[in-house]
Amino acid sequence: MAYAALSLLSSLDGASRQRLRIFAFKLVLVIPFSVILARHRDFSLPATLWFFLCWHAAFSGLAGLLQRHRPGATTLTAWDEMAAFVGLAALARLAEAVG
Repeated sequence: MAYAALSLLSSLDGASRQRLRIFAFKLVLVIPFSVILARHRDFSLPATLWFFLCWHAAFSGLAGLLQRHRPGATTLTAWDEMAAFVGLAALARLAEAVG
């Protein structure tokens, strides 16, 4: 499994790997801040995650617009990052509805 993930990452071009690093860094920031805010202010964790993920999706979409990324590009772009944040926000909203 780990070998397959490594071979997948090595098959990506440099711009796509950089976009994945940016996305991972943002997730590393979003999750702890959401946990801290949820515990400190007595908010539900899925709602807090949803809030931060939606903001990151909006900013990624704005970056895609300003940097004029093509939505169907062959490399990962800010549009792909926005789609990933929207998907995670939808999962957080679903988790809030179920829990």
